[in-house]
Amino acid sequence: MGKVMKLMLVGLVAVGLVGMAVSVFAQEKTETPKATQVSGEIVSVDLVKSEVVVKKVKDELLGTYENITFKVSPETKISKKDAVLKLSDLKVADKVTVSYTTDEKGNQKVETIEVKAE
Repeated sequence: MGKVMKLMLVGLVAVGLVGMAVSVFAQEKTETPKATQVSGEIVSVDLVKSEVVVKKVKDELLGTYENITFKVSPETKISKKDAVLKLSDLKVADKVTVSYTTDEKGNQKVETIEVKAE
């Protein structure tokens, strides 16, 4: 009878440790991704694909630029000062700051697009 009790106790401890490990792992996975910001000038707006291409400075000394394509979702907040805008309000040559997060799979989610006041 003593061996059975010891086995049950060991089993309960093992289950408890596994449960704690799973709980810690799940907490690590739910961390909020850090937002990245890109500032530049709009090169194009595609209303069909819901995309905005922004030209940003790649190397200031060399004067090189790179174009970055952002997929805009219905949840993306687009604004200029206090005004709420739509994707269709964005124009080529607008100066913008795009804030986005990247998940563990590398997918970008555009959180905000702020149009700079002229």
